[in-house]
Amino acid sequence: MPPDETELQVKYKEELRQVFGIEFNSLYTMTNMPIKRFADFLVRRGEMASYMELLVRHFNASNVDSLMCRNLLSINYDGAIFDCDFNQQLALPLRSQSKTVFDIDSCDDLLDSPINTDNHCYGCAAGKGSS
Repeated sequence: MPPDETELQVKYKEELRQVFGIEFNSLYTMTNMPIKRFADFLVRRGEMASYMELLVRHFNASNVDSLMCRNLLSINYDGAIFDCDFNQQLALPLRSQSKTVFDIDSCDDLLDSPINTDNHCYGCAAGKGSS
């Protein structure tokens, strides 16, 4: 799980300033999502099950209301709509039906659509959250 952003930001600011002369305003950390290349890496090493157990053990219900899938849409090049960018990468379209931006008049048309979830969603809900 990523460490506390506030403490890590202090360390990164100091190190990057001293070593590379880099200045930045804010640091954001994310949990590695068990999808695509990272998932393949975990499977090759036989670590997928233990990584998923780590995410499940660190599930934090207080993150759920602020997850990206609750208030953000990802749109593919062809207009296909996804609940989040991770679902887009996994080709998991909206559960209610495969809709495109050409099939709706406004985002309000999607308010009753259930969010498409899978095991990778624990990555956003674990620890301090990733959205």
